[in-house]
Amino acid sequence: MAGKDSRVFLSYARSDREAVKKVGRQLQQAGFEVWDPDEEILPGADWTAELKAALDSAAAIVVFISPEAMDSRSVSYEIEYALGARHLRGRLIPVLIRPTKRAPWILDSLESVPYESPS
Repeated sequence: MAGKDSRVFLSYARSDREAVKKVGRQLQQAGFEVWDPDEEILPGADWTAELKAALDSAAAIVVFISPEAMDSRSVSYEIEYALGARHLRGRLIPVLIRPTKRAPWILDSLESVPYESPS
C-alpha cells in the first residue's frame, strides 16, 4: 500500500510523542507510510519547506488532541492546512489523547477516535 495514496501525516505536541509513536507503528504495520515531523526533519533543515512538502503529499492527517497540542502553533497550522486543502477534504482524523476545551470548534464536527493505548 506504500505510495502517495497511503501517506499519513502525524500532527501532535512533543509531550504526546510516546502515544503517537505507538499509533504510528500500528499504521505502518497496516501498510501506511507514516510521516512524523520529529523523525523526518533533520536538524538544520528548512522546517517550513519540509513541513509544506509533507502536507502537500499527505493522503490524510491524523491530529492528536491534547491540551498541549492545542497550545502548539505547529499543530494549529497543520489543522488549518488540512481544513483548507482540497486533497485532504474528509481526511483529517482527530485522535483524542486527553480532553481539552481549547480544541478548535471545527474539530467538534468531525468524528474523533478515542486514544486507547495500543498493545
